[in-house]
Amino acid sequence: MAVSIDTLGKAIRHHMFVVATCRRCERQARFLASDLGGVYGHGRDPRSLPFRCTVCDSRDCRVTLMEPPFDRTPETIVWRPVKIRG
Repeated sequence: MAVSIDTLGKAIRHHMFVVATCRRCERQARFLASDLGGVYGHGRDPRSLPFRCTVCDSRDCRVTLMEPPFDRTPETIVWRPVKIRG
């Protein structure tokens, strides 16, 4: 039986990445689900998170979940979320 991963808490249990891809310029950013769960809460749907592209300043991003690669691959850059008070 396949499990639907619809919250950050479920993605954290499976040690997944949250990948945000800009629909306009195709720039990609990867985040650890555990980092995003600490900022936004474990019950939040990952596809509803507010991402903004740093290149074209677009907020139209496609959000997908990805398992970490188990074989030897090139380095993967993982971004860390930061909350700014203001």
